[in-house]
Amino acid sequence: MNKQQQKQPKKVLRIARYKTVFLRPTGVVARCGKSVYICPDFHKKLSRIVCILGDGEITLTDYLHSVLKQHFEDFGEEINTIHARNQKPIL
Repeated sequence: MNKQQQKQPKKVLRIARYKTVFLRPTGVVARCGKSVYICPDFHKKLSRIVCILGDGEITLTDYLHSVLKQHFEDFGEEINTIHARNQKPIL
């Protein structure tokens, strides 16, 4: 089996994981959240991802919720470490 053939199963698994993690409804209702402003280029890209890859089953809010949830899971320890380092005594 050559390298290209070995990469295919991993790529298929990564695609399946991506769909499971990011392209599913979350139940978060947008009107209960806060407004967030993003640059027009990111909005265009995110809207296309949601529309095309989400098959009309997810909203932009669902996608952003999933992306941020995964980010916090992946980098929560680093975020907490940086926060702890930046804390300065009040007095």
